[in-house]
Amino acid sequence: MKQAIAYYRVSTHRQGRSGLGLEAQQLAVANYCRLNGYELVNEVVEVKSTRKQQNRLLQALEQCKGLKATLMVARLDRLGRDVEKIARLVKSDVEIVVTDNPHATRFTIHILAAVAEEQRQRISETTKDALKAARKRGVVLGKQGKILATRNKKAAEAFAHQLSPMLRKLNHRGITTVRGIAQELNKQGIPTFRGDSQWHPSTVYTILNRLKETKTMKTESAMIPTNESDILFDDGSFFEQAFGKNALKVSSINANCDCSSYYSTEDDDAVDSGQITVSAAEAY
Repeated sequence: MKQAIAYYRVSTHRQGRSGLGLEAQQLAVANYCRLNGYELVNEVVEVKSTRKQQNRLLQALEQCKGLKATLMVARLDRLGRDVEKIARLVKSDVEIVVTDNPHATRFTIHILAAVAEEQRQRISETTKDALKAARKRGVVLGKQGKILATRNKKAAEAFAHQLSPMLRKLNHRGITTVRGIAQELNKQGIPTFRGDSQWHPSTVYTILNRLKETKTMKTESAMIPTNESDILFDDGSFFEQAFGKNALKVSSINANCDCSSYYSTEDDDAVDSGQITVSAAEAY
């Protein structure tokens, strides 16, 4: 009996977890193998867009070469929508069967790949035109995207802080380069923020930069005075006892303080203390 290795691909993690699209691919491949005398020895699932490197596809091809098996896919677009990529796959030593068009030759697959690439381009252009038209109508786009972006940023910052002790240990051991840190994290099996990929110098750099930004923000916030007593005097209570509570009220004109008197003006009650604080901080 001929052996086959199935390759399934879904574009998003949500589809991968829910089985959306995946079950249909599995059913198509299983039915084809049963009807055509193939033994399905392995199934490789990849959760990734074709715009990125399909590492699991490469693994499936290597397994096919080792077992002299056939690579089985439910539809051609599961391999990709790029003509050059499909051409390289077809020219490899691995036999590829597309279950929804099993009689397709190499020539036919090239044509189908060209059609798929054209379809992808048209979908992209149509989507851009539709979004452009929506903006002209005044539709506010990306509301949920902004909310999710804020959540993701907070989650990424929390992850960076959790990883901070490990980074300090590596630093004490003399591992300070982003490449060295990435190799050590992979060696110890430390998961990335996404949890489904390897550490790379770029991802380590992002973590270090995020920790640096967070530290800088905390330092800057600590330097900003929090009340009027901290703005101009080291001991606000002393002046309150000597001159009364109104002695510390300053007008916005005198906020940067080259003033001859600290007594209140008739506009003092309308002064924004936050504005005074910022002005004082800028002066320093």
